[in-house]
Amino acid sequence: MKNDYVNLFGFSFFSVRSGSMTGTIEVNDIIIVDVNKNVHENDIITYYDEHDDIVTHRYIKTEGGKLITQGDANNTQDAPIDRDDVIGKVIFVFSPNLAVKLFSVILIIAIFLVLINFDELIKKYVLDSDETDNKKPDPKIPEVLPQDVFSSPEDRKNYKSSGLTVSIPLYEIERMKKMHEVETNSNALVDFEGNVIDEPDNTNRKNKEKELIDLIESLLRVKNDNLHTTKINKEWLEKFQYVYKLVNIISIGDTKSLEDAVRHPSFKEIYDYDLDKIGLYENLRNRLYEMPIYVFLKILCYAVLYNDAEFFDAVFKIMKYKVLIDKNGIFKNISKESNYEKRQVKALISFMQKLSLSYDNNKVFELDRIERLVKIKGYVND
Repeated sequence: MKNDYVNLFGFSFFSVRSGSMTGTIEVNDIIIVDVNKNVHENDIITYYDEHDDIVTHRYIKTEGGKLITQGDANNTQDAPIDRDDVIGKVIFVFSPNLAVKLFSVILIIAIFLVLINFDELIKKYVLDSDETDNKKPDPKIPEVLPQDVFSSPEDRKNYKSSGLTVSIPLYEIERMKKMHEVETNSNALVDFEGNVIDEPDNTNRKNKEKELIDLIESLLRVKNDNLHTTKINKEWLEKFQYVYKLVNIISIGDTKSLEDAVRHPSFKEIYDYDLDKIGLYENLRNRLYEMPIYVFLKILCYAVLYNDAEFFDAVFKIMKYKVLIDKNGIFKNISKESNYEKRQVKALISFMQKLSLSYDNNKVFELDRIERLVKIKGYVND
């Protein structure tokens, strides 16, 4: 374009070679210039001087239609220039020295982090992976949830809706849940002051469970804020009945039936969703992973009531994984000595029964039939 400088979309850049602007622009600094002749007093401008050299000084005033400039570190003014001599206004100053210092700091921090995690990096990238393959499996439940629990080579979809069967207002569900919590505590052992008596060291566990369930309930409520009435169609009825079946199996301690039911659920699992997008971010997954089985079932029940298919499926996958790897029955069973655990299981059964009795005019839930079948199978297994 026959110019002495680059003009890229109205901007140019120059390297400063003298100290006439020291204090504002240093030698070797890079300046970015907005190529524009519309400049104002006190702007730092780049222009052609009387010798056709490119200079960057401050525009200090106008005399006789001419622009007067002066370097911030100079004692004298420059020769006047015409507005046509102006290339543009300086909009950004970049110091290579600062960039080198910043890079050095980042490099030092990176080296420090590598040294801290040196042993983990060696194990991961240097040692032969066959070493870990030859180790015997740990009979205990892993402390970290594997990510492949949520992946599958199959492209499976959920059932399509087949019409409504039961409609339940969400505010009624909240009211019933609060009333039922009061009833559950009223059936517990209490002291003379009316405080619930739990087993020793149970308070912290109870608080953790309640805090997580309240958090997930709030998440479901926010995610589905446009839902005011839950629609229990064929798909959701099937899942509601499935959760009810599992909680009854747990109540009689039939671990074989539990494994069979979890291994072969009555619904199709889905895989095409983003865990973080549905709200089940890593920290929440880790907190959920530590919970006992009745907490999972309670959350699955809430996911049904909020018609949240992806959240239901993700929580179910974590529970399924824990059930199938639980060789010692730590997760599958509730403690026979724990009144608190028994109370939580019974409370969930009672809550689901009350929902059925209150809104199931067509008798489609059939919870009593599921309960009878579970108990009969439990007796057969015994």
